[in-house]
Amino acid sequence: MNKAAEFHNVTALGTPYGAYSHLAEVNGVVYSSGIGPFDAATGSIPDGIEAQAEAVVDNLERGLADVGLTLREVVKVTVIIENFAMNFPAVNEVYARRFPQPYPVRTVLGGALPGPLVAMDITAVRTRPILGRST
Repeated sequence: MNKAAEFHNVTALGTPYGAYSHLAEVNGVVYSSGIGPFDAATGSIPDGIEAQAEAVVDNLERGLADVGLTLREVVKVTVIIENFAMNFPAVNEVYARRFPQPYPVRTVLGGALPGPLVAMDITAVRTRPILGRST
């Protein structure tokens, strides 16, 4: 049975910078918008590619936690990296350390980002119902 999409803005991620939601869920599949390394409390971005990659994964974990999921339920990641040739090795190291094996499928793109050096979006699949919520 198809259910309507549920859209979520996550307080821990701050106010979206445009006309979008942080997360959407349809039939147990959760999609994120592009998540950057922004600190929601200060609006700041950490210095350096490794610190930014860590902050992005921290923010992904915050978003997933808001809907009762973890990195373990992530099945697909898209990574956008500024100055790809220089920054890919550091992002890949953080990714390999933070995402559980078996790793989700991944697409990595070089691109021009408006400030940060890295951003990611994810697709996760809910394998168990949210407690207290009928499915």
